[in-house]
Amino acid sequence: MKAKCTNVQFENTNNCKLKYYNGTFREFAANILIKGRGDGSVCRICIISKHISEDMKAKGVALLSEDIIITQRQVFKYRKHPKTRKGANIPTEDYEIIEDTLKNPTHIYEDTVQRRLVYVCTHPYRDNWLIKVVVEPNYKFHDTVMNVAKSWGIVEKSKMNGAQYRKIQ
Repeated sequence: MKAKCTNVQFENTNNCKLKYYNGTFREFAANILIKGRGDGSVCRICIISKHISEDMKAKGVALLSEDIIITQRQVFKYRKHPKTRKGANIPTEDYEIIEDTLKNPTHIYEDTVQRRLVYVCTHPYRDNWLIKVVVEPNYKFHDTVMNVAKSWGIVEKSKMNGAQYRKIQ
């Protein structure tokens, strides 16, 4: 099955072109995992939350793109991730919840431990568990600056109450 990709020029990228996958993130991930290799495309999930852009503006950091993307590298990273044995990895059949977390986060936190500015979006999963998606704004990807969902997983709700996270929404 051939990937449904189109070349899309994103704004604010100095005329760089990225290959954009037309479809859901679940389809994007399934397609990559079935093939076993990537074709260089990215999946645009949504526009970054206004809470993140307002927090960045308050810090004096310009937001260079509004789109949140997921690269093929992130999908391959979780294919045989060590957290799978602990149950902290999201099964591929539940990947639509990653999209939901980015589109409608229940809470957004700033990760204060990271050297770079990183935000964490959360969404309820099961009982006392949350889906956690880490977004790095203004990430340079192939000479293009985008907001990238760098990682995701399942965490206990209580883990988000630590000093590492500053709640912004």
